[in-house]
Amino acid sequence: MNLALLGGTGRTGRHLIDLALEHGHTVRVLTRGRHPLHHTHGRLTPITGDARDAHAIAHLVTGCDAVLSALGPAANAPDDTMTLAAQHLQQALPHAGIRRLITLTGAGVTHPGDTPTPVDRLIRTLLALTQPRALQDATTHTELIRQSTLDWTVVRVPRLTDGPARPVQTGPVGTIKPFVTRASVAQFMLDQLTEGTFIRQAPAISN
Repeated sequence: MNLALLGGTGRTGRHLIDLALEHGHTVRVLTRGRHPLHHTHGRLTPITGDARDAHAIAHLVTGCDAVLSALGPAANAPDDTMTLAAQHLQQALPHAGIRRLITLTGAGVTHPGDTPTPVDRLIRTLLALTQPRALQDATTHTELIRQSTLDWTVVRVPRLTDGPARPVQTGPVGTIKPFVTRASVAQFMLDQLTEGTFIRQAPAISN
């Protein structure tokens, strides 16, 4: 399968690249010049550009079968990166004949069916106080994706940790644990390309 990936230079995105290549996929990765990919491979193509640029997104997805996004808040990054990326993906994917989109965001982004515990509500309140722009960017990104006609899956995660891929549990916020490894997230996202269990759903996952 030919895949397009946003956020491939991040710590979760790197796992996605490695797993996709191990499974025989061809991967096009959007990367800014100052953030090179962590290795080279014959089926790995870096596409220089910015997720906030519509032309870069359109170029990235050309000839691809599905798109995965591991974009997230980053130090010194603009506050609207995820929002603009969602807007551009909404426009570019139908033109490119692509329906499948799997995107990543935090468990602080709410979704119908959530049953947050007091701890979940406290964490979201803290996020709203300490990282309001990042939370708003992630929330708007998710809302735009949910409004699209694409076959989307929004994967919502609690605190990300290092370590190997392990079995995950899925469900609404309020039923999952507080941690998940980045390798587990990457494996879950890649599995959704073939399983399609959560099309037009926004599962929260944890180990």
